[in-house]
Formats: sequence, C-alpha cells, structure tokens
Amino acid sequence: MKFRFKKTEKKQTDERFVENSRKKQRKARKRRVVTPFLIVVSVFIFAAAVYLCLTMLFNVDRIIIEGNTLYEEHALIETSGIEKGDNLFEVDTAYAEDKLYSVYSYIEAVEVKRSFPNAVTVKITEAEPFSVIEEADGYTLVSAGGKVLERGLEEVPGGMLSVRGLSTVTSTEDDIKRMDLMKKIVNAMKALGMRDYNFLDLSDTLEITMIYDNRVKVVLGNELELEYKLQFADSVITGKLPKTGYQLVDASVPGEIMTKEMTVSPWDSLGRVSGTGYADEDEE
Repeated sequence: MKFRFKKTEKKQTDERFVENSRKKQRKARKRRVVTPFLIVVSVFIFAAAVYLCLTMLFNVDRIIIEGNTLYEEHALIETSGIEKGDNLFEVDTAYAEDKLYSVYSYIEAVEVKRSFPNAVTVKITEAEPFSVIEEADGYTLVSAGGKVLERGLEEVPGGMLSVRGLSTVTSTEDDIKRMDLMKKIVNAMKALGMRDYNFLDLSDTLEITMIYDNRVKVVLGNELELEYKLQFADSVITGKLPKTGYQLVDASVPGEIMTKEMTVSPWDSLGRVSGTGYADEDEE
C-alpha cells in the first residue's frame, strides 16, 4: 500500500516549521537580552551584601586584653588605636602590635587578633627582668629577650646578672653581635637552671668571663660549645667546689675543667677590658 501527501498538507507542514523556527529565534534573542541584565543585578546584589557585611555586621563592640598585669587597660586600648565601632576588617593589627610593643617597655610580645563577629583580642606577653648592662649613664635593665626595660639605674637590683662589654645606645655591629651572644648565654642559663651568677663580661669574646656568688671566677673562653661549657662549669661549681673562699674555674677548653684557689676576690681580679672588637670566626 502506498501513501502520498497532498500538496496542501505539505505546505501546511512547512509553514508550521518556519513559524516554530521564528519562535525559537525570538526566545533566543530574549535570553540574550535578559542574561546580561541578570548578571548585572546579581553583581549588584552581591556587592550590596558585601558592603553591608563590611560596614554594619562586623563592627567592634569588645576589645579584650589578655596577659596584662602592669598597665591600665584603657591606656593600652587607646595606644593600640582600636576603637569600638571600628569595622573589624579595617582594624590594623600590625600597627596596633608595633605601637604597643614600642610604647610599653614591659611588653615583651603582643598579638592582636580579630575575634569574629564583633571583638578584638589583644594578647600580651610581659617582659621579665633578667640582667642589667653596665653603661655610661648607669645600669640598663633588660629582659631575657634583650628588650630594654629601664635605663639609668644607679645600682644592680638584687639577684640580677650584671653584663659588661656592650651598649644598648650605640647599637654598633659589635654591640648587636654581643647582644645576641648575651641572649644566647642567658637563655642557656635559664634552661640549665643556673642561679646565683652575678656578672658576665663580654668585653673580649675570646675570653668570656663570669662570676658566681661573688667568689668564683669562671673563665669560658670563646663561644665554641658554649652551652656545654656552661653546663659543665655549673655542675662543678655547685657540686664539687667548697662553699666558701675564692676560686677560679677555667672551662675554656670543652670537656675539661681546671680549678684553683684565689687569694683575692674575683671582682679585684678583673682588669681593664682588652677586647676592642668582636671575635672573628677565623680567630676562634
């Protein structure tokens, strides 16, 4: 059986096809117009939401100070430059940290953190006085980290280690190196639990000298194996030496200790400093 389409039916089919094609083209043109508009509206809505969050939702209403026992909190907050109502995202934490550290001598370290949604936390580590440095205008009190706490002291506070041979004022290359050396020795002493040491002489870094209990002179020599020499010397001083009388402990050679009695106080035996420069590595 064969089927044949009449011409009229074929014509109607072609017209419907053409009409459908035109409708699809019109819809496509509408989509091309609407899509950029929707993108612009979406970007505007997103920008408005971000602006709202930045300007209204995350404003500082609490400033929390942690670790402070020495200063008035309102003074710390004022110095930090942070105010209630500031936008949390715009708080300059680095500026606040630098300002607090530089203004307050007894702040060893400070960390300023944003605490969402509406607070700023200022965490303070207070400096602990550990030693004093002999300088032209008196004694300068410094922390174990080497930060200057007070200047112009007339005498050494009780129990403090007095250090000779560097300056916190001139800050020459030698001073900086000796300051680093002092911090290295101080930190080693703290770690080893060394107590009752009165004096550290860094005038000549090839002949580092200490005094223990105002009666024992300790010669450490250069920086080679310094922590080991400190530990060895301290064990001999506290465990084997007589508890009275003047003594010399020579620990300048790593692994060896020489001791002998002294007829004069270690303080009297300290001559004028002879070192004029920092020891070069090739000299050691």
